[in-house]
Amino acid sequence: HHPGATPSTPIVWPAPRNTENKIQQTKVSAKPLTANVLPTTQPNASAVQPRTTPQHVSDVRVVTRAPINGMKTVTVQFVHPGGDQYFSGAQVYLKKANGQPSLVAGGSQSPLTFTVPVSNAPHSVHVTSMSNWGETDINTSPARRVHLGYI
Repeated sequence: HHPGATPSTPIVWPAPRNTENKIQQTKVSAKPLTANVLPTTQPNASAVQPRTTPQHVSDVRVVTRAPINGMKTVTVQFVHPGGDQYFSGAQVYLKKANGQPSLVAGGSQSPLTFTVPVSNAPHSVHVTSMSNWGETDINTSPARRVHLGYI
């Protein structure tokens, strides 16, 4: 070979299955990333909330009105976390007993209102805090029981 010659040997890339194993090994040995890395750049959400995640709301109150045409209006009031520059709003989730939470309302300030069909099943309302970088965990966010029946 002389300088400037193009190598003629083909490049052999590793088979895809090897990379899968390497990724698994890396996950096990990798040290946790620092908390100030934006969550979107992390392959696995860390158990520690990033510092950009806002504080929880407090003093959650649920007010229901008498049902109209089988629909019940629910108003959720809360107190914003004081002086939290990351807090940009709240999301309200309605969770039926033993069910998955579903997003029913969201906004930048209290109160938030939603309307749902009347139900005798036990439900709870969870209020998460939002920031531009993420949201608090539904399961650790403040929650209140809500009665959606006719009574």
